[in-house]
Amino acid sequence: MQYNCDRKNNQPYSSINTKTIKPDILLYFFTSHQRASFLESFIFAKKNTMLYIYGATAHAKTAVDVAEDLAIEIGGLIDKSLLIEDVFDYEVQLHHEAKGTEENFFVAVKNPGLRQRIVSENANWNFQTLIHPKAYVSKRAEIGEGTIILPGASIAPDVQIGNHCVIAGSAVIESNTIIEDFVNIGPNVSIGANVLVGRGSEIKANTRIEDEETIPKESIIA
Repeated sequence: MQYNCDRKNNQPYSSINTKTIKPDILLYFFTSHQRASFLESFIFAKKNTMLYIYGATAHAKTAVDVAEDLAIEIGGLIDKSLLIEDVFDYEVQLHHEAKGTEENFFVAVKNPGLRQRIVSENANWNFQTLIHPKAYVSKRAEIGEGTIILPGASIAPDVQIGNHCVIAGSAVIESNTIIEDFVNIGPNVSIGANVLVGRGSEIKANTRIEDEETIPKESIIA
């Protein structure tokens, strides 16, 4: 994801091209009522689109829940473990086999470094963004591909969240903040305005990041 930031004034900004953005992503910028209507309008178009979730542990179960709440059809999960045969009755595959339909993928791996490696090894995949209907995301925020935002999170205007991030429940991110790729934001985290969180960082639960802070890449803040 490219981050747009006027460093002279320290003011990040974002733009959303609704003519080219996918319906599954566009609906996240609507109100709850608009989102419901939009989902209903596109339900036929989504029938031939299948989501595959990479991973089969706790984070994958969370991703399954969010996808189901968004009425996204799940084709199964992919995991290297021979010990897990299914998750919530969805088959776990050792290797993905195409089914002849349009396919999207979500990497449900909590470790940022491992998540980045899996994404880089599968650069030809089309990655799905999952934003729970009970999360608040400003229509003036920008959300990257493969990111998940959980219930109760609040994303203010002019926030930029990168690709393959995890924004946990009840996290609050204030205006003009940039969250770079592969970042984990824990439950009940509060991030102030004009903050930069570097690529691959983890902000642990119940942490407060004050305004104007810069978090270097691959930091762990608790």
